Amino acid sequence: MRGKQFLFNESDIRLHYKLLRHTYVSELRLLKRGLYPVCRIVRDEESFVSVCRQWNGRRNIYVGLRDRKQGLRSCARSEDIIGCQAVILDIDPDRASETPATEQELESAIKAAQKASTWFTKYGFTQPHIAITGNGCCLYFFLPYIKLKDNNRLKITRKIELFEHWVRQNIKEITEHYKCTIDRMYDLPRIVRVVGTCNIKGNVSKYRPHRISCWLKKPELMVEDKKLLKFILGCKDT
Repeated sequence: MRGKQFLFNESDIRLHYKLLRHTYVSELRLLKRGLYPVCRIVRDEESFVSVCRQWNGRRNIYVGLRDRKQGLRSCARSEDIIGCQAVILDIDPDRASETPATEQELESAIKAAQKASTWFTKYGFTQPHIAITGNGCCLYFFLPYIKLKDNNRLKITRKIELFEHWVRQNIKEITEHYKCTIDRMYDLPRIVRVVGTCNIKGNVSKYRPHRISCWLKKPELMVEDKKLLKFILGCKDT
């Protein structure tokens, strides 16, 4: 469901929290251009929803994608990430920075995401879940949990970066056709928009409105893709 009438979707927010499977804490970042960022560390689902409700429509609400360490008190750095349980691909329509997408631009991003999602199944990978961020789309891939330590963080970061590069090269025809770009999301402390909250990035206008983020189709089952994990770990520099 998309549109101004659905400014806060608690069901989508709770689903996002569950899918992330954080072990100890979830890091929420509350951002708006020109204002000092706010960080909130929460330890359970109810606190997660409460912070989202409090800040929805006031700030853009993001959550740390990968697993944070116990006792985290502020915005995570690479050394604070203890596990990788998901990777995402962020597909955005080409437009000026900090500008809400038009309906046509958003629809192009959705079509590109759907094409890309289907493309992955042709390689035998589990079909990723698609979240509409309000201006573009994120493809969520859930993986068997990778424990991260000082001796493998850089290696895993590089593997995810190489995977992103491989995807860009192989679905270039799709992204160019729909005039979209795959943003870089490989860094371990990466944050993502909380699905179910309002995207208030940029100045709103008649043809470039703010929108709620939502699941294109609500995931009924979270499947860890062992084949994709093996592929990512096998990516090599050329």
